[in-house]
Amino acid sequence: MQFRTKARAVELLGKGQIADLPTAITELWKNGYDAYADDLSLVYYTEGYEDVNTDFVVLSDDGKGMNRKDIEDKWLILGTDSKSRNKKPEKGVETLWKETRPIMGEKGIGRLSVSYLGSPMLMLSKKIGSPIQALFFDWRILENYNLFLSEVTIPITHIDSIDSFRNSFKILQQDFLANLISKDADAQKEIDIKWSDQIELKESIIEDVKSIKLNGFLKMRLFKVC
Repeated sequence: MQFRTKARAVELLGKGQIADLPTAITELWKNGYDAYADDLSLVYYTEGYEDVNTDFVVLSDDGKGMNRKDIEDKWLILGTDSKSRNKKPEKGVETLWKETRPIMGEKGIGRLSVSYLGSPMLMLSKKIGSPIQALFFDWRILENYNLFLSEVTIPITHIDSIDSFRNSFKILQQDFLANLISKDADAQKEIDIKWSDQIELKESIIEDVKSIKLNGFLKMRLFKVC
């Protein structure tokens, strides 16, 4: 026999360890510090600014970033002990040629603090020598107490240029929505059964994910930084 993990365990681990929003932001900035960032920021964009029609938050830092392997082997593995077990990296590309720093976050769940900022979430990360990685997820899917963690798909792709960004984002949206919508009748029936007790939540997630549009000014700002 083996343990099986319900999807909501991730939500309980994240929010159960975080007292409030300021604490959540602090935990995320700790991760930025551990990634050798010097500039960390949080900007809250509200409706009426530029082409913003829905409020959203941008949390960013200028740390070393992640490639796909880093995301798959570290970010997506909860409780990873890579920080606490590994030796401090030598001064070089892994420290962005800065002096080594004491580790701030060691529990392996600080990344879950981002769920406090809102949902859905688009994560962009770039490591030197690798293309931009994009991951899309709506944390509310973890509120379904009928789902097991192994049943939830988190889409990720790489972005080659600013011109391909919009199309790549649409693919991420579609891949995530496959958790909730299927063209196969039998698969859709199974999905509906899993969500039969939380139909409103399911419909809300679908509507919100479908309605997301990339803001032009933000796209230019992100690629200018990357």
